[in-house]
Amino acid sequence: MTPWLNSGTVISRLSPGSGGPLVDPDGSVWTITRRRLDLRVVRGALHGDATVPLLLGENGGFDIRWVRPDERASLWERVRSRYAGRGGVRNGNYMGHEFVNTDGQALVYIEVWC
Repeated sequence: MTPWLNSGTVISRLSPGSGGPLVDPDGSVWTITRRRLDLRVVRGALHGDATVPLLLGENGGFDIRWVRPDERASLWERVRSRYAGRGGVRNGNYMGHEFVNTDGQALVYIEVWC
């Protein structure tokens, strides 16, 4: 079980994009504020300030990991042509969501479905 899945098993827990707050390994609680981000917002997160935390949830959100600053450009190349949200394609398999912690810091979470 990854540190991102706070309670229960993977099977009993929804992906972060589907419900519930995220609790990071440091114990910070992140609450979802915007679901299904526009592709332009996701592009801004991938090309903008590298200090903004960015998470990638692979396998429908059950394998979660931080996206390193040096891999953001290559992730953008995959996301841009297969984004399912506004500004994307009809049968895409990536979706972005925004979370905020109690200090007001934003985090962008990108989920990819198989």
